[in-house]
Amino acid sequence: MTNLWVQESFVNATEDHLFGESPLVETFTDDRGELFRALRAVYGRCISRVYIDRNGQPPEAIGWVFQSRDHYQDQPQRSYLREVWITVHTPTEPTEPSKPGQEQP
Repeated sequence: MTNLWVQESFVNATEDHLFGESPLVETFTDDRGELFRALRAVYGRCISRVYIDRNGQPPEAIGWVFQSRDHYQDQPQRSYLREVWITVHTPTEPTEPSKPGQEQP
């Protein structure tokens, strides 16, 4: 089986704004439980799940929200609550979007 893929969104929860996102990244594992434990060790406690709504279906959990206290790089004496929203994607390598005039394989 192939490894899971994730995307990270970094949020300053104290000031309520998004300050960064990662590209889609391949993880080291195909096991969601193992991935969760590794992410929790890096990003802090899990405070919620990430859900997606699909037409007429119940919401589906597609990731987790982790929270920890972090310090501003330019003012290390000040801290804020950092949330990292992790979305888990299907275990397939993402494809590059086609350019105009190119056919999809």
